[in-house]
Amino acid sequence: MQSVQIPLFVPAGTLVIVYLVILISGIHRKRKKRGSPFASDLLRSPGQSLLARIDGFNEEVQVCALVLILYPIMVFAMHVVQTYFMKIPESETRVAVSAAGVLVVISYFLLKLLRLLSKRRIFRLGYQGEVAVGQELNQYMSDGYKVYHDFPADNFNIDHIVVGPSGVLAVETKTRSTGTTKDRRADAVVTYDGRMLHFPKGSDHNTIDQAKRQAEWLSAWLTSAVGEPVDVRAIVAIPGWYVRRTSPDGISVVNPRQFDSLFKHIQPRPLPDKLFQQIAHQIEQKCRDVVPAMPDES
Repeated sequence: MQSVQIPLFVPAGTLVIVYLVILISGIHRKRKKRGSPFASDLLRSPGQSLLARIDGFNEEVQVCALVLILYPIMVFAMHVVQTYFMKIPESETRVAVSAAGVLVVISYFLLKLLRLLSKRRIFRLGYQGEVAVGQELNQYMSDGYKVYHDFPADNFNIDHIVVGPSGVLAVETKTRSTGTTKDRRADAVVTYDGRMLHFPKGSDHNTIDQAKRQAEWLSAWLTSAVGEPVDVRAIVAIPGWYVRRTSPDGISVVNPRQFDSLFKHIQPRPLPDKLFQQIAHQIEQKCRDVVPAMPDES
């Protein structure tokens, strides 16, 4: 029985050591402090929280890849060592147990890797969408707008907040892949009826509801923070899609390249200068929480 357990125990122990080394190395990089030339924390970038999730997926993918590569090699190496150096007789049981162990471990980590890659693709798409919307919004800072990204709220994040001549806007990004048929224009058309988004392959009301809830939350938070009523309007931005609106009802839903037209035609809700500065200050205090990362010395 001991000869059967050794080929499995040693590789498994080795993999645990490899995983612990990767884990400790990651913790060390996060905790390692160096003198920073920056006097304060940095503002959050578009998709900051999504990028952190993607980094976490990358670390897990590395662990799975190492297991898939190293585990079969280590099991085979232990089998050879036991046969030729420890003089343990070869048997069908030893081979079967080793093969079964490899098959179970490889199957588990392969399925886990595929799930991780699928999730990472979704998060990358969302991140790229937030960056695209953020870049469009940043252009309006020269027109007197203040733009903030990835605002950390209560257990959720508001993708973008715009404070300016049009008032306070909470922008929710909806990123969705387009179809792959020959008619690319038709594949990239989303219909908005004031309540729901109708994509070629399904409808979505959650995004509209979520944008409204976040705007209401931000309005209540700012009102409490500055001591004056602050109205916040919800906007949904869908990069890469043509928005066909069939009803005047509901919140604004646009392609990010339509921001210019939206800001020109949306009913302005101007803010007194003092209130403008108070709102911007409160939002910036929440968004300026990124600790500058110092690169390791070579």
